[in-house]
Amino acid sequence: MTRNGGTPMATSDIPPPAFSIGRTASTDPLAAAQEACLVRLATLTIAAHAVPRPVQLILTDDGHMRQLNATYRGVEAPTDVLSFDLSGGDDRALAAGGGEVYVSLDRAAAQAAEQRVPLLEELARLMVHGLLHLAGFGHDTRAALREMESETERLLAAAGLRGRGQADP
Repeated sequence: MTRNGGTPMATSDIPPPAFSIGRTASTDPLAAAQEACLVRLATLTIAAHAVPRPVQLILTDDGHMRQLNATYRGVEAPTDVLSFDLSGGDDRALAAGGGEVYVSLDRAAAQAAEQRVPLLEELARLMVHGLLHLAGFGHDTRAALREMESETERLLAAAGLRGRGQADP
């Protein structure tokens, strides 16, 4: 690999990707088209907001989410999404360390069925929710929740996902 001027570039000079998807051993991989959709949406979200980079989406199950929730939030129950800012700095977008977003496929499937939306749409919604937390969004007030939900739906629509409240085509 070379730089523009033809100077060899060491592997350590290559920046990590801004976003990647991983999974725990207990979860099945996503289809390539689903993964590509999530990567496109994450890239759009990261570009629009000061999200620490790189970010990894980790797909897991309720058992693992219960453990994480108990360890980091003191709640002995599974949850749908958890975000961890690993940057430790104020310049979130440039800080080394990045972040992790964990999503329970079990919760996503149940919520998709309840909302009558495709699983991919609910996975995307949860992923964006986690990314927005990494960008500093919260939902401790009604106004903050409305802002976060509105931005989530805007990003889903921009990525070509339907979004709640939109009519079927």
